[in-house]
Amino acid sequence: MIKTLKLALVIPTVLALVVMPIYPTFASQDYYPVQNPQTLVCQSLNAVGLGCGSKTTATSNSIGTYQPKPVLLNFDVFSNTPVSVVGNSNLTSTVSNAIAPKDLSGQKINLVSVPNSQEIYELVNGQKHAFPSLAIFYDYGYTLDMVQPVTQFQLDKYPRADIIKIKGNSALYYLTEGGLIRPIVNNKILDYYGDRTQDAVVISRKEFNFYPTNQYVYQESPLNRDVFQISGSGKRYLTPMAVARLGIRADQVAPVSKSELDFYKTLAPLVD
Repeated sequence: MIKTLKLALVIPTVLALVVMPIYPTFASQDYYPVQNPQTLVCQSLNAVGLGCGSKTTATSNSIGTYQPKPVLLNFDVFSNTPVSVVGNSNLTSTVSNAIAPKDLSGQKINLVSVPNSQEIYELVNGQKHAFPSLAIFYDYGYTLDMVQPVTQFQLDKYPRADIIKIKGNSALYYLTEGGLIRPIVNNKILDYYGDRTQDAVVISRKEFNFYPTNQYVYQESPLNRDVFQISGSGKRYLTPMAVARLGIRADQVAPVSKSELDFYKTLAPLVD
């Protein structure tokens, strides 16, 4: 009986002296589950038939499997999507889940930009439309935190929006690559360019007034380098001398199809 009692006292002491000094070494290993050292002693005693007791006291609450304390993070450990924390509340939704910006027609759009580029685009109707200036961008009520970064490769997948109209006005206009505005004199012209009226991007009057009027054109297909001046009255051929005298620059002359040019009534040429 005495030997058994001595053994019961000696074994826990030996286990404590052996396990506790080497515990930090094992706990530092990635594969080793982090546990309370007293738990390890109790597990060893249970293995030889000696328990730690069943009573639960204020001091024995620490004995058992380690439970990490929950903490609030300012990032999602399961994804690269940034999230925000408000005070001590739970994680809020991501920026991408916020209210999506809309254009003047009420249609949801995406605002995107390529890193290290000054241009901001709206993606609408499967097309991209660049804002001509940051002031115009802000005038729509948009903010820079609405802009999502995209690669140039992703942006290039979207064709340029070339048909626009002013909010509250049904008239359609062609927006050239050089940023010039030309009225669509007949909607049948859209068929020649593969455009549709429903693809028109709705813009503000302020943005519309930003673009210069496209009044000089040349026939692109089949190619004819003759320069014409177009207006609501028709088209007027300009001789090279007239082009030089008016100081017309190459960036002021936009290409048009023969079909579009034919819609304009022919007026008297401007010779000099």
